[in-house]
Amino acid sequence: MTAPQRILPVGQHAVLAEYATLADTMAAFAGLPPERPEGVIDVVPAARTILVNFAVHASRAEVEEWLGSADASAVLATQPVPIDIDVVYNGDDLDEVATLLGLSRDTVVSLHTESDYRVAFTGFAPGFAYLVAPDTRLHVPRRPSPRPRVPAGAVGLAGEFSGVYPRATPGGWQLIGYTGTALWDSEREQPALLHPGDAVRFRAVRRSVSLATPHMAKATIPGITVVKPGLQLLVQDLGRPGHAADGVTASGAADRAAHNAANTAVGNPRTAATLELALGGAELHFDVDAVVAITGANAPATLTTPGADVDGSPDVIDTPIAPGTPTAIPAGGTLTFGYASRGVRTYLAVRGGWAAPSTLTSQATDTLSGLGPAPITAGTRVGISPTQPSNAVTPVVPAPTPLAAPADTVTLDVMFGPRADWFTAQARETLTSADFIVSATSDRVGLRLESGTLLERINTAELPSEGVVRGAIQVPANGQPVIFLADHPVTGGYPVIAVVVPRHRDIVAQVPAGTTVRFRAI
Repeated sequence: MTAPQRILPVGQHAVLAEYATLADTMAAFAGLPPERPEGVIDVVPAARTILVNFAVHASRAEVEEWLGSADASAVLATQPVPIDIDVVYNGDDLDEVATLLGLSRDTVVSLHTESDYRVAFTGFAPGFAYLVAPDTRLHVPRRPSPRPRVPAGAVGLAGEFSGVYPRATPGGWQLIGYTGTALWDSEREQPALLHPGDAVRFRAVRRSVSLATPHMAKATIPGITVVKPGLQLLVQDLGRPGHAADGVTASGAADRAAHNAANTAVGNPRTAATLELALGGAELHFDVDAVVAITGANAPATLTTPGADVDGSPDVIDTPIAPGTPTAIPAGGTLTFGYASRGVRTYLAVRGGWAAPSTLTSQATDTLSGLGPAPITAGTRVGISPTQPSNAVTPVVPAPTPLAAPADTVTLDVMFGPRADWFTAQARETLTSADFIVSATSDRVGLRLESGTLLERINTAELPSEGVVRGAIQVPANGQPVIFLADHPVTGGYPVIAVVVPRHRDIVAQVPAGTTVRFRAI
């Protein structure tokens, strides 16, 4: 058996199992019984931990018993067939890596190609695999400062790991080469090429490499034309849970209660896609008749329709739209949103649902990883799916998420852990006594908070990357907390002092910049 050293609570619906070494973590993950306890949503292996995220109806005791029953003996006896990755070794940092290690350029390449790599875990971006090998001679530190853009296909080294960037992102790894192998392809049945436990071999080639950029087909289903998208207009649904082991976070609507309420109002299932509008300011022209409902932030909405022709001058009729109420919009009508004075995100549902391409069975736009439809721009046409026949029911609209204005104070319930013991007693006291101001740099990845008092750590060691959940309060090196929202990374390298309870996570998504936030421990 490969039992964890200890199991820590991560809020109300997740646990974090700790192991002594990376090898122990890999063995434990590989040896977990294939039949998971009922309600397990995601299992996220990392450098020294395994995070298990589970549904409200799941049994924590059964999850912990399952983690403790991992048996690595049979797994260690098997040898998977290596996946070959061709690399042109002409990376920008190859010479610097050779100098750091006191080796020649050719020796670095030989060591990299002769090593038998295994996928320890994934994270950072969909398809990004952290690869480890028994040979430790290629262990090098990250770059002193990260690059603002590392191209897709770049092969790098950092610490004990090697890896390949699946897409262009910022990054601080030492780049030694480039590959044309697609680590992530949404068109494949299994989009991620590499999964935890897979064996990998690198092969040196001399030809140039390039990655093809996929192009999404334009929408052909009639619907709306976006005249103005506002600050940010996205397609969202309930996300893509269950893929965190491949580096894919759930994403989905930031305020799920508002998303669900909008769909319910027009008779859609909750799984139907809505449009999520940040702070208002959008203008949408309807090319077909539709029935819509608006929920979330109180960005005032007005329907403009053609009126009677008086003395040769066509008139227009402006009609305010009541929130949460099903409203018929005729073809040729224009829906205009003002700017929200309370809340951040407004949700627009249309009967039948919005038509958009799916990735891993979800239409959600993940702004961190780039999965899902691109953010909607002016001139974009968004289709409306045909209404599916169903039994007639009277829509019941759930109570909306409480909306805050910048002058308000919002209190959020939290549970300490899993890394509260990394902080001083004063820092833990400060978290539940100080006022934090929401920064204007907040987005769908996280609500960034500012305070005159920093949350100081008692443990200043570097935290090995570990899985994180929506609502986690991570504290970077600057001592200012960040509350993770829908597009949070799968793993994080800073300690999480506490986690916002599920019933308050939708509230977090609607807190505007300038609002005061207080935390209350439960």
